[in-house]
Amino acid sequence: MESYSHITPYLRSVEQLMESRLEAEDKMVYGLLVPFLRRGGKRIRPVLSLLSCGAVGGQYEAAIEPAAIIEMFHNFTLIHDDIEDDSQFRRGEPALQMAYGVPMALNSGDALYTLLWRELTKLKLRPAKLVALQTMYADAFKRVVDGQGVELSWIRGGRFDVSEDEYLAMIGGKTAALMGLSCEAGAFIGGAGKRAGKALRQYGESLGAAFQIQDDVLNVTGSFEKYQKEIGGDISEGKRTLMVVHCLSKAGEAERKRLMGVLSSHSRKQEDINDVIGLLQKHGSVEYARKRAASLVGKAKRSIARFPDNKDKTALLAIADYVIKRDR
Repeated sequence: MESYSHITPYLRSVEQLMESRLEAEDKMVYGLLVPFLRRGGKRIRPVLSLLSCGAVGGQYEAAIEPAAIIEMFHNFTLIHDDIEDDSQFRRGEPALQMAYGVPMALNSGDALYTLLWRELTKLKLRPAKLVALQTMYADAFKRVVDGQGVELSWIRGGRFDVSEDEYLAMIGGKTAALMGLSCEAGAFIGGAGKRAGKALRQYGESLGAAFQIQDDVLNVTGSFEKYQKEIGGDISEGKRTLMVVHCLSKAGEAERKRLMGVLSSHSRKQEDINDVIGLLQKHGSVEYARKRAASLVGKAKRSIARFPDNKDKTALLAIADYVIKRDR
């Protein structure tokens, strides 16, 4: 994005740092990870860390290592999520477990998780500041795992009476917590006070929730070429997205039964997937989700409205708009 082209060299440094750390390790254990990282991705989390650091007057260089650690954690969750969800593709290529089997993919995720914690202990910060940052990371990481666990429990337990508030609380951990951390950690490294750090965390968490809702929408309305994951995969996985929650509250009894039946069966039949997408569209659930995401983006922007105008704030505002306009 042009809005943050000024941090492109620092973003490259984040990627180079991740690759160099992994390439220094045993290829039998870590060998799948560098090609996985090189598949690309939006890198929105390190971007947010760098911009948040700059927005409070910090130096981008100081945020490179903390941002790389967050991005490694994000990629660890992607590997494990694909195993848990039985996803077929990731970033346009077969998910790791599809290409190399579950044991190799699982251990690669574990290896990445172990490595990022080692890197977190090695950051060159004053002891008190390092402990505060580590606590910040640990709290956010736990929220991510807790959110994923809640979603999995809904599916395993066959629960369909999920409320919108429960859904928002779930993604508040699963997706939003890590984006909030990205912003808060960048601000912390940049020397921000608690008030500015909290405002940026709120920006990140609102943005993260909007990001997840838009991702859910793209999963049923996007194209594989752009989205680079299987369209309708959330339906096969039985996920209780905001669209599903909304549709269940609007549909008639027969339609509810059909919707719940397909989600419970984890069907990959195109006919079943198309039926569910048709119900989501018929009851305005897709448009409802889009509007809810737009509302969250507005909330994110308001969180940083009082920050001094500079190129980093401008970029953060532009990213907020991008989140709900993206097609991948």
